Amino acid sequence: MGETFGFSYQEQVTHCTEPISITFLELSQDSRCPENVTCVWQGLAQIKLLVSVNGQEKPFDLSTYPPHQGIPSEIVFLGYKIALVDLKPYPNTTKKYRIEDYQAYLLIDKVEE
Repeated sequence: MGETFGFSYQEQVTHCTEPISITFLELSQDSRCPENVTCVWQGLAQIKLLVSVNGQEKPFDLSTYPPHQGIPSEIVFLGYKIALVDLKPYPNTTKKYRIEDYQAYLLIDKVEE
């Protein structure tokens, strides 16, 4: 809790002392401006997570650009705030990335609802 961590596409992470697990289900889009290009707009990435707290599951979409087209960069679910901090690798016009190369970086905190 309270520390940023990264995990891979299709990976499930479970907290060792809290009843929460998160699965990186999908990279919905990645329109971020490539790191070796100058763009008018920074773009965004959007992912889908499956969050489970005490056995209650719910899918969520999160965006790197808060909030865009109704997609937030953080959500609160059953007493936990989950924020998308980063998504790597960052696009580059000289490199091709496979979906398996992606890692989502999240920050999870307990909150009072």
